Amino acid sequence: MTVCVLRCDHYELNLLKKTINESLDHLGGLEAYVKKGDRVLLKTNLLMKKTPDEATTTHPTFVRAVAELLIEYGAQVLIGDSPGGPFLESRMKNIYRVTGMQETANVTGAALNFNLKSFTIDSRNSLLLNKIELTDMINDVDKIINLPKLKTHGLTVYTGAVKNLFGLIPGTSKAEYHVRMPEVNDFSNALIDICEHVRPVLHIMDGIIAMEGAGPSSGMPKKANIIIASDNPHDLDKVACDLIGLGVMDVPTLRGAFERGLTSGNLIDVDVKGDSLSELKIKDFAKAPSNSGRKRRIPKPIMALLMKQLKSKPTFNHSKCIGCGDCELNCPPKAIVMTDRKPEVDYNKCISCFCCQELCPAKAIDIKRPLLSKFIFR
Repeated sequence: MTVCVLRCDHYELNLLKKTINESLDHLGGLEAYVKKGDRVLLKTNLLMKKTPDEATTTHPTFVRAVAELLIEYGAQVLIGDSPGGPFLESRMKNIYRVTGMQETANVTGAALNFNLKSFTIDSRNSLLLNKIELTDMINDVDKIINLPKLKTHGLTVYTGAVKNLFGLIPGTSKAEYHVRMPEVNDFSNALIDICEHVRPVLHIMDGIIAMEGAGPSSGMPKKANIIIASDNPHDLDKVACDLIGLGVMDVPTLRGAFERGLTSGNLIDVDVKGDSLSELKIKDFAKAPSNSGRKRRIPKPIMALLMKQLKSKPTFNHSKCIGCGDCELNCPPKAIVMTDRKPEVDYNKCISCFCCQELCPAKAIDIKRPLLSKFIFR
């Protein structure tokens, strides 16, 4: 499959439109995926109420560029996501405002999603999920274009095209997936099931300013200066990971896609268009603290005994904590209890899903990786 990678140094609207349009030309043009009059959902990454400069969410000018290209072509645009936590109109209004999506909608004429309903579908061809609950916003459109942000992730190592579609699961329903599938490979295969059912027609990644380190919300912005586009999410993710120093076997969603025959294990099998990958490689891209990567060859019975000591765990910085209680509210196994407006965690219940770290607005939660795990995971 074809993946286009182009250099783009900043979020200037005309530069973005030119670069995104060029990337689409390499894929056959916008007309290969969208018809005039189509209603198109721009599935952004709106993880939480963060400003654009924090690099947690898809940049609003990036979204504006795609929206304007679609509207100029003759399509109708809906901007949406279902962040972690309660899927409420008041909360979405705040997220749209702070992330810049409200302003993007105002200047483009695109609509913002406030359809908070959900529906459940049979997914008989999936590997793990027989039924999938999805946000009803996808029933309001003809096509989906996925606009992920290039970031690290404490659980899945990397978050890109495939992981971004977890945002089509209704807010608090996401917790059920973590409880049912606490093992990262199972969870990642569930993400692939969702991706393969929803099937956006295009994926265009905002990699101009990425997030490194403690992603997907507590890391640091990192200039990456890239836009990546493809109609194959697995190949897009494979190229993005190569640029930040990750291989197929390092990333659970890519490893699962390879095992299911959805992508190859070799970058040479991807038809890469645009700029030279070697010139776009991002040096010293800090990985997420995680034990989700490739394991060394250790017998399973021994590994099972070691896992309790090897698991990464969330640790709470009470001096940074603002006492909002979001960690308690969004903890899938209910392992966190607020005491005197400070979180206390029961590590016997903790499943190391890192939802608390992902959704902490104060960056008060770190992931502690045991020293011994460095000899087992890489």
